[in-house]
Amino acid sequence: MGQVRKLIFIPLFVAILVCQMAAYASAYRTEHVVVVLIDGVRYTESLGDTTGIYCPRLTALAEYAVVHDSAFNDSITTTRYGIPGTWMGRFHVLQDTVYQGNNVEFSRWPTFWEYARHDLALPQNKAIYITPDYGSGTWLPSFYPGYGPAYWPRFVQPAISDDNNQVDFDSARVVLERDHPVVSYIYLPDTDHAGHSGIWADYIAEIRQADSLTNELWNIIQNDTVMADKTTMLVTNDHGRHDDAHGGFQGHGDSCLGCRHVMMFAIGPDFKRGVRLGAPRASIRDIARTAGELLGFSAPLSAGRVMSELFAPPCDYIPGDVNGNGWVNGIDVTFFVAYLKGIGSPPPDSCDIGQGRFYVAADANGDCSVNGIDVLYMVNYFKGGPEILHCPDYSPGR
Repeated sequence: MGQVRKLIFIPLFVAILVCQMAAYASAYRTEHVVVVLIDGVRYTESLGDTTGIYCPRLTALAEYAVVHDSAFNDSITTTRYGIPGTWMGRFHVLQDTVYQGNNVEFSRWPTFWEYARHDLALPQNKAIYITPDYGSGTWLPSFYPGYGPAYWPRFVQPAISDDNNQVDFDSARVVLERDHPVVSYIYLPDTDHAGHSGIWADYIAEIRQADSLTNELWNIIQNDTVMADKTTMLVTNDHGRHDDAHGGFQGHGDSCLGCRHVMMFAIGPDFKRGVRLGAPRASIRDIARTAGELLGFSAPLSAGRVMSELFAPPCDYIPGDVNGNGWVNGIDVTFFVAYLKGIGSPPPDSCDIGQGRFYVAADANGDCSVNGIDVLYMVNYFKGGPEILHCPDYSPGR
């Protein structure tokens, strides 16, 4: 008899463990992370200008996103420090070596692609790096023991042109729609080149193009049957540009606020919406750990942190438990009716993601709204009707 109990216990234990693993995996709705790096835009010409004169599309899209107004490059404000810093989650000078017969520069620490492929067992086409083809001058991920080339991303490198932003966008469209990568990094370089030209009109034109292309990337994602409502997009810069007191927009590279202050635009199913944050201070090196938090991979050698302030507050509730006492019964209907008539208290539970309160436990029919139809649905449930549902945007216990 004891042996029978053991045999019953083992599959029961496995079933419980599987359920726990499934619950952990579903902690976030994000299944894809896309990082867009717009090179060398000064914050005063991007989302720092709330009128949106230079970034009208991202400014409008911010209604559905969270904008971090206190994000910075905390290291040397040049591209060769900033971009690898976003990959590695830490700032470190690139290293020289010879690889496949070429003199190259590589990241000293593992990159977020390597972490993701290592922990999630991703094939190479699920980890993508889109950048112009700089040949052997293309900066490489790491050779760090336990990570390295076996976990590098797939490089998608269109030929260098007079319009690198557009050709990178065109490549990104193809890859996103065909491969639905789990982690993607899309590099738009032309804003920095135009800034260095010293021609203000050219610099602004490239910002507006990058703004338009980034917005269109989000439209592509949201119109894709695999990636829609399951993708987080982070938009940032490797560095800014000198403020007017330190040389103006033509250059960058020192510690002035213009060079350090960068954009941090975050949109996705697990983030706040319509919110601007002024604290805590964020860094571009925080991207690796934040992506890992969403997707379930670790970044143990990153010096960054999870930008938890971007995340929507958790929704810990029981569907149909309108009065919040931990049970679903007829008393919830009475409580609900009194609230809707304006003679009772509002439900104690809500999910506030930046656009007002949504009493999610009262959404009994799962249509993501709360009204009298939910009362009728609950009454029907107690009479033997269909099970109480929940809004799919707010899974219980997330």
